[in-house]
Amino acid sequence: MEFVNYAQLGILVVIIALLIAQKVVIKKGMMVEAHYSAKQRLANAIIIAAIPFIWGILSNQYFMVLLGIGMGVACYRRESWYKFK
Repeated sequence: MEFVNYAQLGILVVIIALLIAQKVVIKKGMMVEAHYSAKQRLANAIIIAAIPFIWGILSNQYFMVLLGIGMGVACYRRESWYKFK
């Protein structure tokens, strides 16, 4: 594992665990679909894209910069989200 350090692996494991937990919560009916305005979606996209974007700039990993931009665009274009009841 010379390309991935343990901190990055830990972050990936946490993200995957949270995605699985989200699917379980949605199936149990504890979350409902919500429609946000364009300004709210833009704010969410900026917040989500900022972390990999800044991380990529600071560590000279340009793939992370592109990943951050892609995540921001995908989050902005998504019309429906889920929120807790």
